[in-house]
Amino acid sequence: MQAITVELQESFSYLPAILFIIAGIIGTLLILFLRKPKRKKPRVPVAKPVAPKNIFTLKEKYIRALTDIEKKRSADKIDDRKAAQAVSRVVRDFVYASTGIKVQNYTLMEIHAAKLPRLYELISQCYMPEFAVNTQVNVYEVINKARTVISEWN
Repeated sequence: MQAITVELQESFSYLPAILFIIAGIIGTLLILFLRKPKRKKPRVPVAKPVAPKNIFTLKEKYIRALTDIEKKRSADKIDDRKAAQAVSRVVRDFVYASTGIKVQNYTLMEIHAAKLPRLYELISQCYMPEFAVNTQVNVYEVINKARTVISEWN
């Protein structure tokens, strides 16, 4: 009879190393997939309080700027589009000066998300003349509405 030799025993000597590598890969994948993703905090603007004395000064300053726009439009120095852009800029600058919320570059939806309903309504009226070639918007009504928004701002 012949002796039985087993050659597979030598291959099994690598088994602990292979199992260790597989366990490492599985462990790494588990760590990557089971960890909690970092959530970005939503951008919520925080209004800074303005002293009552300063708010009246700010209101006067920005209402004067609206009056200047109205005069330029009446004298045909600017068209409806430029007037709407100027009104939008003045009101956005006022909101920034009075609250610290940087709405100058906000889109209409970001203004809505910032929970500034009066500003949202006004800016939405400015959008049509700002971006359209031909509009039927009365810029003088938009200017008067901007005056109201600024004068009634809390």
